[in-house]
Amino acid sequence: MRFEVTAGFVVGLLLPVLETARRGIGHWAVEFTTMFEDYVAGALLLIGAWATTRSRSWGPTFLLLAWAYFSGLMSSSFWWQLEETVRQTATEPNSLLVLGVKSLLWLTCITSLVLSFRRVRSQEG
Repeated sequence: MRFEVTAGFVVGLLLPVLETARRGIGHWAVEFTTMFEDYVAGALLLIGAWATTRSRSWGPTFLLLAWAYFSGLMSSSFWWQLEETVRQTATEPNSLLVLGVKSLLWLTCITSLVLSFRRVRSQEG
């Protein structure tokens, strides 16, 4: 299975779990949007990865769009976390660990986005 598809399954499952473990289930009542967007991203990645493995004609394009959506979310979050850590103004417990996890997620996003784009482009030709 291709990297971006496997990553779609793995990240799609882990994303809601990691976000809930990081903030707690009660955070839904505090910042609904923050939690919801990660759950939506996870669902989109799972749908795209599933559709691609099932050889649905729309699967690779859907997976590309899912990675693009998640890359947008991760980019702003990653750069903010990096800035807070470099400036030493982060108030979150385990800030360095969070930055490490976000770095891995961001690199996975960008790599998967590029690979998904290349796959869609190769299918056009």
